[in-house]
Amino acid sequence: MKKKLLSMIAAVCLSASAFAQAHSDRITLGVGLLYENGLDATLSWEHETKYHNAWEYFVNGYLKWDECASCGHICPDSFWKNYRTWGVGAAYKPCVVRGRNHYGNVRIGASVGSNTDKFLGGFHVGYEHNFALRKGWVLYVQAKCDLMVPDREDLFREGIVIGFKIPTLKH
Repeated sequence: MKKKLLSMIAAVCLSASAFAQAHSDRITLGVGLLYENGLDATLSWEHETKYHNAWEYFVNGYLKWDECASCGHICPDSFWKNYRTWGVGAAYKPCVVRGRNHYGNVRIGASVGSNTDKFLGGFHVGYEHNFALRKGWVLYVQAKCDLMVPDREDLFREGIVIGFKIPTLKH
């Protein structure tokens, strides 16, 4: 299974051709740490329009770990089974900074999801700075702030996410 997945990822990466950044589509994968004791992972599809403005459609997973009450350390149960959420949403990202091989976007969006018990809604605001790499790949660093309602466990989630944007094939 792992070999098959790695083969598929390698095939997509190797078949991606270089093209101009405007009007491009990318698959993005980002992972980050959020305050307090949060781990965030986002998989998305991004469609870039004129002047590096973009629309993003995403799936997000979040978990919050805690120290185990019995042993006083972070163990597998207190890490993976403490508090988890998932969500799907969309964000608009207007470009506010442009440079030779980099650009920055403000990220404004909303999502819906669940914490495995009840409905969650999210409002997302942040700043994303992108660094152009070879063959259309992009490295990005994102400072994010999420407002989750009606969540009492994590009302605000602030943190840093680092990820890659992989170009999709054009027809």
